[in-house]
Amino acid sequence: METSDKAWRKEMVPVLSVLNMKGGVGKTTVSAHVMRVLYHRQQKRVLLVDLDPQFNLTQALLTQADYDDILEAKKTVMAAFEPQPSNDFFKVKSTKNAPPAASSLTKRLRQIGKGEKAKLDIIPGAFDLMKYTMIDDPAQLKIASDHFKWFISTAKNEYDLIVLDCNPSSSFVTKCALENSTHVLSPVRPDKFSVLGVGMVDRLFQHLSLAPVHMTLINGVRRYDPASPVEIELKAHPKFGATVLGQRLNVSTHLEAHPSYTGFATDRKGPYSSVLRAEIGKIADEISHRLGGWS
Repeated sequence: METSDKAWRKEMVPVLSVLNMKGGVGKTTVSAHVMRVLYHRQQKRVLLVDLDPQFNLTQALLTQADYDDILEAKKTVMAAFEPQPSNDFFKVKSTKNAPPAASSLTKRLRQIGKGEKAKLDIIPGAFDLMKYTMIDDPAQLKIASDHFKWFISTAKNEYDLIVLDCNPSSSFVTKCALENSTHVLSPVRPDKFSVLGVGMVDRLFQHLSLAPVHMTLINGVRRYDPASPVEIELKAHPKFGATVLGQRLNVSTHLEAHPSYTGFATDRKGPYSSVLRAEIGKIADEISHRLGGWS
């Protein structure tokens, strides 16, 4: 049995889904680079979970050699949904055993000092997540969703913040993420279609027993450009206006994916790199504040 103090601390651990129902809005950029700065500034234990079957977050942060080793060891996000190996693509493997500890599946990305007080870990994604789009048996999917819920609950014992990098679709995996989230962060580019994606996320909240706290981050704008008509409209929106963060994530070549570079944008050197780190730091601080008592 958990002590009341331990149970309270576990309950207070935020689970943040990074999601917009439109792709190409900078979701992976936020999950990787903003969270890297947030972990360092707050000096907390942060877990990134790649829930996108395309696993772009994993590809951005891990080398091919590292990922090959992870696949061989069966230490991907699939273990959060069912025991591994799960060789049947149309059936979910069930078990009465507890899911594996989150830390047993992770790849350490960064840490401060020698202990476990401040660390940034990732549970890598996998193409195999696509299997859950092929299964239409509610009983089978419930096995996976219950296992994932249990997994997230136990992960709260090891981490201070859990970040779920979601794919831009109303899939079973996205539903699992939202059902276990306390907060949702939606990156939005200054165009009408990105805003429509935010509206769709909000509509999904209506099907949850408890809606997460919603945050919206304007992304992909030029540093010295004034607010676009779309940004002005979004901030004035009677429902979404309060969700918009005061800080914006500006365009930077450091944030662009490069085949020759694996890792965090804020670790790269070059023109305006210190400016970028300072700007992302302000975003990280604002997100931390909106996470409530976490910071």
